[in-house]
Amino acid sequence: MADVHPIRYRDDVEVVPAEEDEVVADIVAMMRTSLQEAFDTHRQIASGTHAKTHGVVTGRLTVGDDLPPELAQGLFAQPGTYEIVLRYSSEPGTIETDTVPRARGASLKVLDVPGEKLRPGWTSQDFLFNTWSIIPPGDANAYHQLIHERSGEVEALRESPDEVGLFDRTPNIKPVAHFYFTQGAFRFGDHVAKLCLAPVTSEQHEAGKREVTPNDPPGVLSELAREYHAAHPARYELRVQLCTDLDSMPVEDASIPWDEQVSPYRRVATIDIPPQESFSPERRVYAERVMSWRPWNGLVAHRPLGSINRLRHSLYRQLGEWRHQTHATAEHNPTRLEEVPD
Repeated sequence: MADVHPIRYRDDVEVVPAEEDEVVADIVAMMRTSLQEAFDTHRQIASGTHAKTHGVVTGRLTVGDDLPPELAQGLFAQPGTYEIVLRYSSEPGTIETDTVPRARGASLKVLDVPGEKLRPGWTSQDFLFNTWSIIPPGDANAYHQLIHERSGEVEALRESPDEVGLFDRTPNIKPVAHFYFTQGAFRFGDHVAKLCLAPVTSEQHEAGKREVTPNDPPGVLSELAREYHAAHPARYELRVQLCTDLDSMPVEDASIPWDEQVSPYRRVATIDIPPQESFSPERRVYAERVMSWRPWNGLVAHRPLGSINRLRHSLYRQLGEWRHQTHATAEHNPTRLEEVPD
């Protein structure tokens, strides 16, 4: 393994452009208009970026008891076990057939975590993952340009295949078989890091060999996840990639991959999910309508960093509040698994 020398966290690892608040406000307004149009058609509002749920499962996260000092940070500072809820989903913010390759998501909620919180009174630690380790519009300005291009308001500027259609090249396999990444950077106690959710059982790896075909039904991913979780346990490792250099591993541009040869992902915890029903109507509605999944629900020690995460802060908070108000549902912060429907 590479000899890793992580940088120390300090407040100035973030450099906020003067015009960012205005750009973020315009993005929020455009996405709210899009969601309003969807509500007018379907009479419901889904998540703005990961609308379609493929499964919701519960389990336990166990923090390792053998972590070196640079990994024993924040939530992972002490060995322990926490209850978790995990939601599988698809990007984008519209409901599409599963036969179309798209980026897939995994939202992890760790329940009843002690420590100083970014959101006073909120007890969970949320981490949001994607099947790609980068996001091509790597900051708020690039994302702003992209949504204006998609609306036809401006001429497209990007032609690189690495930026156009990257997410559409996601392997179309069972949700339990994907590796998932945070894309953006986070504070990791005394350091800065990205996180990965890695499947580790042989059954999960074998599940990755089953590819979705054009002949599959439009909801096949929820069927495949349900079939797997009914019969098999699942295990993930939660891994951390520490930032060793802000120039080559930037915080402000999430489109630039961090070199795993320089700083590999390293295990800090395991997540065990016993066999269960993953797609009951009660659990799915609770996850979509009542719970919230936001990277800014969590510890100060794991504060999201960089332009994309600052955009997510405003986007998820404002659109989430509007979604709960429109559906007349109160946002719920579960503290134990007994509160989550079977």
